[in-house]
Amino acid sequence: MKRLLLLLVILVNTSLVRSNELTANLGWCAFSTPDSKSYVETYLSFIGNSLVYVKNANGKFQASIDVTMIFTMDDSIKAAKRYTLNSPETSDTSKVANFLDLQRIPLPMGFYTMQLVLADLNRKPQRPITNWKSVIVDIEKDSVSLSGLEFLDSYSATTSNNALSKSGYDLVPYVSTFLPSNMTDLNFYGEIYNTSKVMKPDEKFVVFYYIESSMNTRMNDYNAFVKLAPQKINSLLYSFKIGSLPSGSYHLVVEVRNSSNRLLCLRSVPFERFNPGVSYQLADVKGLDVSTTFAGKITNADTLSDYIRSLRPISSDAEAEFAENRIKAGDVTLMQQYLYNFWLARNETDPEAEWHKYNAEVQKVNHEFGTQIMKGYQTDRGRVYLQYGPPDQRVVVVNEPSSYPYEIWQYYHIDGSHNYTNVNQPGNTQQTNKKFVFADFDLATNNYMLIHSDARGEVRDDGWKTRLLKRDNAIHNIDNTDVNPQYGGNSSDWYTDPH
Repeated sequence: MKRLLLLLVILVNTSLVRSNELTANLGWCAFSTPDSKSYVETYLSFIGNSLVYVKNANGKFQASIDVTMIFTMDDSIKAAKRYTLNSPETSDTSKVANFLDLQRIPLPMGFYTMQLVLADLNRKPQRPITNWKSVIVDIEKDSVSLSGLEFLDSYSATTSNNALSKSGYDLVPYVSTFLPSNMTDLNFYGEIYNTSKVMKPDEKFVVFYYIESSMNTRMNDYNAFVKLAPQKINSLLYSFKIGSLPSGSYHLVVEVRNSSNRLLCLRSVPFERFNPGVSYQLADVKGLDVSTTFAGKITNADTLSDYIRSLRPISSDAEAEFAENRIKAGDVTLMQQYLYNFWLARNETDPEAEWHKYNAEVQKVNHEFGTQIMKGYQTDRGRVYLQYGPPDQRVVVVNEPSSYPYEIWQYYHIDGSHNYTNVNQPGNTQQTNKKFVFADFDLATNNYMLIHSDARGEVRDDGWKTRLLKRDNAIHNIDNTDVNPQYGGNSSDWYTDPH
């Protein structure tokens, strides 16, 4: 039996438009067995209404996914697994469920690339989705080490051992590092190894666990510790109440220190909190001295405002809202502090170099995509370029009969590596062969509007081809996803094969 857990039954209104693409979140954590054999747990959380259900032999409806996992190191396959995963059965396709799959893959220490291929077996034609993820197994066998830190949706005492059982609890993974406002508890699980090997039986050690802000400071209300005795495996199962944690970028940090307060090991996991009902504390920014930094040298308020607004394509919604408040306040020092902190959170070693690299891209975007009234980074093409990087293929069509000027951009891979956002956020899992269609309906402003994309989180309009035609298809029928052949019209061909 596959390792399935029914997480949540979602009642789907019959008028809800089903997703056109299988949707799943992927997470992983490295652990070790009592005999020091390391393994990786993978967590796949499937969105039930993104799948196709068919009637099975029991007369119930069920979805089926073909799952392939391949772990490689230096182009050599070290582990692989392929299996068919079946969803929970349902007698009503208007009621579908999100569900979870958990696998354990033995892997020795090392740096791996995990390739994940998912295919909805009931979808015709099948459209497999491929993702890549870096996986690090760094658990030492003879020194104190920490496992990965697993975020939990919930946990309960084990009554009957199952795939989710560990250390006497059933642990339900939370497969994301994005914590929405309705999430009031941050639960996590981890393991400490080998304390009994390096410590005396009566020697106590201390585990500090805390939430750290993007400015690398511990949050006062999210800081705790516990003293433990050495064991072969020390289990950690703790929680923070985060109802009052403001929106922003954070790290969950666990430190293990000996009785002399010497740091033995540390593990840190980034996460994003969205909590619009709780405001940022101004003191969190005011304490930052930027007088000798690159940001401190920028003293013109208008220039600072422009620089901060140019960060919008790579900012979280919470960051953008906070930034706009700083701009409205008109305080030069606060804007300097925000600009510096933004890049410090992304590159602690050299935030200035990171800023200059990004700003160089902004200048390119402003030059190519700017209009008389808009900076390039404010346009749709500029935003997409800064968020995802330059396209792998770009088709520019200015003079096609019966059509507005348009562009089609193709990305072979979208995985978050082209930008400065947290690649562990939802929506940053890798997507392949994604396309963006822009159109210039004004004909004079150079402001091309994004009218269609098949990338997750972007505007989608399957009738985009009819919008391009300004003569023969003047009335836009939302049910019409294609157009009559036009003399000289090549948009369908370009979209199918941009080159």
